[in-house]
Amino acid sequence: MEYIQTVLVQVEASLLERASEPGGLLAELDEHRSFLRQQPGFRDIRITRSINPEGNVLLVIETRWDDDESLVRYETNEPNVASIVNNHRDVIVPGTLQVLDTRADPHAAYRRTALPLLIPVGILAFILLFIYGLSRVYLEIQGNGAVALAAGIAIGVLLVAAYFANNPRAPGWQIGGVIGLAALTLTGGTIWAVSEKDHGEATGAPSAAASPAPGAQPGGAAPGAANAITMGDFFFEYQGTRSPTISVPAGQATTFD
Repeated sequence: MEYIQTVLVQVEASLLERASEPGGLLAELDEHRSFLRQQPGFRDIRITRSINPEGNVLLVIETRWDDDESLVRYETNEPNVASIVNNHRDVIVPGTLQVLDTRADPHAAYRRTALPLLIPVGILAFILLFIYGLSRVYLEIQGNGAVALAAGIAIGVLLVAAYFANNPRAPGWQIGGVIGLAALTLTGGTIWAVSEKDHGEATGAPSAAASPAPGAQPGGAAPGAANAITMGDFFFEYQGTRSPTISVPAGQATTFD
């Protein structure tokens, strides 16, 4: 936590040059930095000035402290910013001196900038996982299983959307729980689909490549349905093996049904 003292005062525009001279208000405030650096708990001092609507110069002197005890000790002893300003009443506008004490969270700015960046990045990562994972799962599901899965996902999305639409003040842990569960399910499904694909390739290729295709005869087609091949979505099946490597005699015609 950080504690801030802000002193605001107006300087008459016509007297600004006098305030900037050696021994003037601005010069004394600048020299006050050396004193502040020796005070326990002191962090920083900032002096800014701007033209206000009345035409005078608005001075803003901001000192920052580690804790409230250091700030109170500084305020109750002299010299301090307020006492220095009061010593130069000849250049300031009467009745414009204000002293404000505030407390600030140094990490607030980080949270205000980090969160808006992390949210879209997280959503993009979830969408990429959703597209890749679901596509892998669909490719490994046989028959009408893919249709049933798609229907189940659509119904689940509608139910979740309806719940949060009717509960706009739902706690954050519920939203995070739904996202986490969906990401975990997709990750598990993706791992299963990839492992099934790798397992099918590892077990299918060597067994079929070990010997020539049964029924292959030189110079003609295989008799009957010995070389029957069944086609599926992105695969073919031959004698009970999915997408095998089939060996045939070199230089001779072989027919597959």
